[in-house]
Amino acid sequence: MQDNESAVQKVGDLESQYVPLRISSVSLFELHHSLERVDNPLERRRRVEAVLASKPTYSPDSTVMKKAGRIDGRLTSEGRAIGMGDTIIAATALVHEEPVLTENVRHFERIDELEVESY
Repeated sequence: MQDNESAVQKVGDLESQYVPLRISSVSLFELHHSLERVDNPLERRRRVEAVLASKPTYSPDSTVMKKAGRIDGRLTSEGRAIGMGDTIIAATALVHEEPVLTENVRHFERIDELEVESY
């Protein structure tokens, strides 16, 4: 959504390999949140809706939220918290046994059992 050439290339590579791409409901929130912070919200909405139409969304069910709570509690107690949103994204990936694709490796690498891919 931010015209990051590396991100676009990575997603294109994954799609060409028929890797199924899904998003966390937190990412759904973040995409809609961005509509209120841009100069051209109609164009942004069109782009957001195009992405969402092609990607299933994982909902944060009780299994995800329990895992997120444990992860956040551990990271917070260690002084390494990453924020609720990223914690829920990580827990969603762990529950569904999928990697997280992100530019923000610094946050997600704090979760030992999480597979993190970057671009």
